[in-house]
Order: sequence, then C-alpha cells, then structure tokens
Amino acid sequence: MNWTAHEIKQLRYRLGWSQAELARFMKLELAKISAWELGASPPDEQYRSMLAKIYNQAESNAERIQRRPIAEVIMKDRKLSQIHDFDVIDSIQIEESK
Repeated sequence: MNWTAHEIKQLRYRLGWSQAELARFMKLELAKISAWELGASPPDEQYRSMLAKIYNQAESNAERIQRRPIAEVIMKDRKLSQIHDFDVIDSIQIEESK
C-alpha cells in the first residue's frame, strides 16, 4: 500500500482513533500525522511498514471486534468479571508486535 493521505485517514477512522491517538500509538508528533493526512509529506518506509502492521491487525480482528467489543473478548478469554483500560491497550499492542 502506498499510504496516501486518504488511506491513512481511512485507517484512522476505521480504528476510531483521533490523529493524536494514532500519533501516540506510533510514537510520533501530532504534526507528522496531520502532515500525512494533508498530503504535505508521505510517511517514510519505517512508518509505512508500521501502518501496514496496524492495518493488517485491524483486518485480522475485524470480524471478532465487530461481533463484540474488544473488552468483552478479553474478559471472556481471561475469565474476568471486569477489565481495566490498560488491559485492552496492552492486548492491542501485544497483537501488533506479533
């Protein structure tokens, strides 16, 4: 994928993330994400690769996430009655690193 401004914005929308959330997840400044989405500068290879991993993770989990919110999936898998936000974030980051 070339990761045009439109494709980056669509990925972010699909995830339900703000530009700030995507920047934080990718460990970038907000201005970098904004520049990508405005078409002012394309992401370099390192970040195109990272965007591809995020996209692939979203695709592989799309059906599961659409059926039930991720927190419910984690609670069921771990046999928990409640879950903290950090557990959801950690789970997404663990999957992303695979």
